[in-house]
Amino acid sequence: MANTYDEKLDVLSGKLDELSEKAAAVSKDAKAFFDLRKEALQDRINTAKGDVAAMQENVRIAKEEEKGKIRSVLLEARMNARAKIEDRKDARDKRYLENYIDNEINFILDCYGSASLLIADARLSILEVFDALHEYRERFGDEAE
Repeated sequence: MANTYDEKLDVLSGKLDELSEKAAAVSKDAKAFFDLRKEALQDRINTAKGDVAAMQENVRIAKEEEKGKIRSVLLEARMNARAKIEDRKDARDKRYLENYIDNEINFILDCYGSASLLIADARLSILEVFDALHEYRERFGDEAE
């Protein structure tokens, strides 16, 4: 009987090793994600710089094409209206993304808590098995059934 318990404990030890390897792989994946995120942000910055340069060129051309004060005022009013619409849209998108990020962070924290609880339960179970095995050996010796 003692050999059977030792074999089962060896299997459990192997499974805990697998869990540890999987946790390390998730950690590695998360690091890779953040590295990719940095690259994506740099690409966005470069794109934004190009867009700003293009917008500056468009403004210069528009100013050269506009000859009258009325057209200049109309163009300014149009640009202000677009900026206000974009600001409203950006504020709405910002709130949506902030809520999404908060929800995902809460999910990650819940997963971490669940994993921690499962690992603690597994550890407690192993200790209880050792305790029962010790009691079994004290009461019945090393006899195997």
